[in-house]
Amino acid sequence: MKKFIAVVLGALLVFGAIFAADSNVKTNPERDESKWTDLSYENAPILKILDGKDGYVVIYQKNKIGVGQTVIPKKWANGTPDAPRKLKFRNTKNPQEAFITIVKKGSEFKRVILTIPMSKRNALWGVVDYSVPLEGTDKENLDDVVF
Repeated sequence: MKKFIAVVLGALLVFGAIFAADSNVKTNPERDESKWTDLSYENAPILKILDGKDGYVVIYQKNKIGVGQTVIPKKWANGTPDAPRKLKFRNTKNPQEAFITIVKKGSEFKRVILTIPMSKRNALWGVVDYSVPLEGTDKENLDDVVF
């Protein structure tokens, strides 16, 4: 009886392999370039984020060598139907996982995403002197960011 079951199972495996090999199912779909997008993004770890009156000063790590700094206006977080928001926040619990993402469409700046701990009591957050106005809060894109 055991031999009979083994023979039947072996035959099923052989026939299953034959039918699976003969199927006309494409395993790799064809790539249609008309559906491709020209969106791109770049990430960099955030070392410190400083809260100011009109913007955030983000200090980030440049390609494992050096440190960069940029100002992101707070008004970018507000969006309208005519002008969608350019600043988005994502929450992370670990400050060592904080990073900045800059999204571009073609070579044009689209949006910046800050993945940071949202609690301002976290050591990643700091404060800039509110009495001194920040330079760069009137800019329209982040072309000054160099990775």
